[in-house]
Amino acid sequence: MLRHLRLLVLLVLVLGRFAWAVTPEKVGLHLSFEERLALTYALMAQGETAENKEQILARAKNYFSSVYQTEVETVKVRNFDEFLKLHKGEWPNTHSVALDLEMIEARGAKAMRTYTSDSARVQKQIETYLEWQQQKLKDMVPQDQLEQKLPMEAVAAQVMALAQNPEGQKLAERWVLAESDALLTEKMKELDRVGEKIAESKLGQQQDATMKIFLQTMFSEYFRRLSPASKKLIVSSYLGSDLNMPEMKKFELMVQNSGPQLQKLLQVVARQADLGPDMVEVFRGLENSVRPVPWSQVEKLLNSENGNYKFTYFERKALGVGTMAQVHRAKVIIDGQRRDVVVRFIKPGIADRVEEDKRILMDVAEILDSNPEFRKTGAPKLTPVVQDITDTVLAELSQEDTVARQKLAATRYEKMAFMNTPDYKNEIQFHVPKIYDGKKGSKFMVQELVIGKKLDKEVAMYKEIAPDMKRVIIEQMARVWAQEVMFGGGFYHSDLHQGNFMIQVTEPKIIVNILDYGMGGVITRDMQTQVMLLGAGTELLNSEIMSRAFWNIADKEKSTVTQSRLQFMIEAKMHNIRHGYEQPLTMEMWTAWVMDLGLRLPYEFVSLNRGIVIVNKLLADAGSAMSISSLMKSMAIKNPARVYKALAIEGKMSHRELVKLGWIEMKDMIGLSPKVLPVKTASPAAVVRCEMVFN
Repeated sequence: MLRHLRLLVLLVLVLGRFAWAVTPEKVGLHLSFEERLALTYALMAQGETAENKEQILARAKNYFSSVYQTEVETVKVRNFDEFLKLHKGEWPNTHSVALDLEMIEARGAKAMRTYTSDSARVQKQIETYLEWQQQKLKDMVPQDQLEQKLPMEAVAAQVMALAQNPEGQKLAERWVLAESDALLTEKMKELDRVGEKIAESKLGQQQDATMKIFLQTMFSEYFRRLSPASKKLIVSSYLGSDLNMPEMKKFELMVQNSGPQLQKLLQVVARQADLGPDMVEVFRGLENSVRPVPWSQVEKLLNSENGNYKFTYFERKALGVGTMAQVHRAKVIIDGQRRDVVVRFIKPGIADRVEEDKRILMDVAEILDSNPEFRKTGAPKLTPVVQDITDTVLAELSQEDTVARQKLAATRYEKMAFMNTPDYKNEIQFHVPKIYDGKKGSKFMVQELVIGKKLDKEVAMYKEIAPDMKRVIIEQMARVWAQEVMFGGGFYHSDLHQGNFMIQVTEPKIIVNILDYGMGGVITRDMQTQVMLLGAGTELLNSEIMSRAFWNIADKEKSTVTQSRLQFMIEAKMHNIRHGYEQPLTMEMWTAWVMDLGLRLPYEFVSLNRGIVIVNKLLADAGSAMSISSLMKSMAIKNPARVYKALAIEGKMSHRELVKLGWIEMKDMIGLSPKVLPVKTASPAAVVRCEMVFN
């Protein structure tokens, strides 16, 4: 049975054609569409039961029998690029090898093609490449895997019975059967060895102890634990690439086809300054190398809507592609009017990858957290980090929640601000796209199409007349964001990078469209208070205030440290800091440290963390001297009663402690007696140091 499948693979391999541009080596070793398809059938059969293998073989026979019974089509090409595109064909590239095959079979078998060119040079390139490519494919199969016992006549007879094609019969007679699955088996095993390869290469030599142990363990254990279906997807992507790609490209391909949580974790790792440039490039490239859902799959979703929306146009090419979701432009009839919209949907099958990544990464995190050498480096425990990333990804999976957040944002972020600089004056209008609800059960999120460009691109056009435009826009947006978080209803957008807002400079106003509410949420009034207390406790080095605030925020049932133990450990560390035995900690460090003790912090706190980090980065990149901390201080001065209630009444801070934080600046606003607030102990320090929580 397997022999039959291998014969099929051999037949398609020997019938394959490819071309080269300058030299075959520069083009790379690529498979034609038919070659890749035959190997994909063989890949699909790996590890299956005898019954399933028989079914897969039957499907392969049926497809290729139809191909070979169709007259070969001769296609004339004008240049090499045209030939290359046609010969590789169109592969579905879904997130499933099984679905790829289903889609290919559904669209029907197409005739084999031969290519000619009026250019003698192009024709020579094709012919020379064919000889090189066929020899390279044969050389890739280990010699000890070559079929030695099967008579050549039997091979030819079985191939000819399968494919009624004279050219195939002739070529099959000249070939010794290679075990095609030997190549695939080797590539599957290679996934398990990736960690060791990194450890032995220069990629693992440039890291500090923490990063080196993390990378080696993560990549060796992660890919080893992948399900067969996920491994096959990686190998299938390899079959659609240059088979002679260097090791770094193979690693990049593996990372690009990993699950969503690992990709997000590696994007965080990419911010580490001690990574080698090759690794940084791979990890940062994840944001720009996400594969789109193919149109055939999108069309299937569109047809399943059952009249939820009346689309008059739906653009085939994706407008944007993320790890979890994808968006397209469209036109739809709403209340009798045609409207330009953007349609968002969750990628099919991504929920299964999320669940798989959760299982694998939790296993790997436990391995790292119990590794004595890893613990000696002082790194925080990885298990809470993995859980937080998973919580973030799961939040994005719910399109209903995303819709609800965007609708809430429309009531919070629709604000008007002003740009008033010596060079340029204008109004700034913040806008959230309107949601158009469909019928219950729709998989689509349909929203108003807004016009604009990324900030840097738009402001570049006005750099002469408005050199401060970028800085002012970001500062005003940060004000809107911070005001709502700490002194409004508590709503926050936790992914407000430049890709998630668009700028349109018009007269009489600048429009800032704030997009993508897949990540965000609402913090309660109580959490607003606790965040203020954390900042105060950090500033004062007050273990009682800090431990109480952390404990109030924490998920107590999932925490493995008690409140008394938490306060004892915080006080011990603060003692060392006060006496110069240890360096002062930022609130980010304190947060990581208490999580390492076993304190479990909720998703909302971690998600808010991400949001503040990103807004602070926007401010810094815009050349602003502002930060979330300075904004909070200025807002606290304008909201003295709210801050006093949070810190003094609810937080039970003494007046002396308030003075140390800079409360003297607000004493006149609420009529506190100067006797209660002695000026001699006042400090210009910020009232609320929230950025220390979230850096």
